[in-house]
Amino acid sequence: MMTLSRQTLLRISSMLALALCLLLGAGLQRDLSSASAQDVQVSGPLAGAAAVRHLRLWREMRFHLEPFFAFTFGDEYSRSLIVGGEARFHVLDWLGIGGWGGYSVATLDTNLTQQVQDKGVTTNINRLDLPSRENFPDQVGRLNWWSGVEVHFTPFRGKLAMFQKVFVDADVDFFVGAAFVGVEERANAVGRPVPGDVTFCEIDGVMDPGCLGSQVARSKRVAIAPSFGVAFTAYFKKFMGIALRWRGVPFKYNAAGTDASQQRAPGWGTIDSNDRTRQFNQMFSAGFIFVLPPKIKTTD
Repeated sequence: MMTLSRQTLLRISSMLALALCLLLGAGLQRDLSSASAQDVQVSGPLAGAAAVRHLRLWREMRFHLEPFFAFTFGDEYSRSLIVGGEARFHVLDWLGIGGWGGYSVATLDTNLTQQVQDKGVTTNINRLDLPSRENFPDQVGRLNWWSGVEVHFTPFRGKLAMFQKVFVDADVDFFVGAAFVGVEERANAVGRPVPGDVTFCEIDGVMDPGCLGSQVARSKRVAIAPSFGVAFTAYFKKFMGIALRWRGVPFKYNAAGTDASQQRAPGWGTIDSNDRTRQFNQMFSAGFIFVLPPKIKTTD
C-alpha cells in the first residue's frame, strides 16, 4: 500500500484547485461573451402608456403670489421679525424666476445683548466699545428691510397623505439669487484717551466726551449679498397652498458696534467699515400661496 507524504498531498490539492479556477473562469468568460441585452416588452392595456398621466401642473405658466411672515435666527445680538411678500412666474413646471421683499416690523434682543446690558463693565480702556452698558442695545447692528431676485428649481414633487384621508400635492423648491438688505449700524467714530480724564470720541470733527453720543449715532447703507435656500410647498386647492421656506443671506456688517479690527495705534480706537465681520444671516418663513390663473392644467 503506497502512502503519500503531507507535502505531496498539499501540492496535488493546489494543482486541483488551480485547474478548477481555470475551468470556472473559462466558462464565465464564454457566458459573458454570449450574453446580450434584451428589451422588456410591455403587453396588455399598459403597452405604450405614459409613465404619469393626468399630472397637475401647479407651476407651469402660472404666477405664485405669497405673503409671508418670517423671523431670523442664529443672530448674535438682535433678531428680526419680518412681514413681506414674494411673486414668482414659472415658465416650466420645474423652472421659474421671482422677487421677494420684506420689512422688519420688530426686533428681539438676544440673551447675549441682555447679559451685556445687565452685567457689562465700562472702563477707560474699553469706553469706545462700551460707553454705557445701559445703551448697548442702541449700538448693535439692525437689519431693517430685505429684498431680492431669485431663480427657482423644482426637481422633486409628489403626493402626501394625512391620516389616510386627506391627500395633497407637494413639491420641494430650491432657489438661488441676489439679495439687497437695509443695514443700520453704529456710525463711524474715532476715540482717544486723555490722561487723567475719560476717553473722548470724535464724530465728524466734533468731540464727544465719554463717547456717549457715538454709542447711539447711526448710519444706514444697502448691503448686496448672495441668497439661496429651499422651500417645501403643499397645495390644498387649485389656486391655494402653503410654503415653509429657509433662506440664507451671508454678508458683513458690524453686528456688535465695537472696534473689532483694532487697527489704530495703541491708545486709539476707531469704528468704521473695517470692523464689519461676516454674518451668516438665516431666516425661516411661512406663507400662503395664491396661484393665478386659478384654473390648473393637467397632462394627458
